[in-house]
Amino acid sequence: MKIRVFKKLDNGVYQISVHTMDWSEADKALMIKYGEPTIDLGGTFVGESPYLEYTLSTKLVLIMSESPFTQRFDSRDEIDADERATVWKTAIVELITSAVLNLRANADTFTGEEVTTI
Repeated sequence: MKIRVFKKLDNGVYQISVHTMDWSEADKALMIKYGEPTIDLGGTFVGESPYLEYTLSTKLVLIMSESPFTQRFDSRDEIDADERATVWKTAIVELITSAVLNLRANADTFTGEEVTTI
C-alpha cells in the first residue's frame, strides 16, 4: 500500500490531503478477517517548536474506505498555519503506518480443523 500526500496553499490556507492507495490483496484479506483499522484525525498535536501545541476534534476514520483525509489550516487564523499543517501530516502518516503494521502482524491461530477419532 502507498500513502500519498498532496499539499496545497491557496489564499493563505494550507491544505493537506493524505491518501491511502494501492492496497494489496493480502491487506484487503486481512481487513476482511480482522476489520479495517481506524485512526483518529483529531487529538493534541505538538510541534518541534516549544510553543506549538494545538488540539483538533476527534474524528475516527477507516484507513482504506474513508481515504483521503483532509485538513485545512488558515494563516489568517493562526500565524503558524504552515507548521501546524506539517505536524498534522506527519502524525497522520505515522498513525496510518502503525495501523497497517499492526494489521499485518495479526496471525490467525483459530481457523483450522480438529479431528477426533474414537
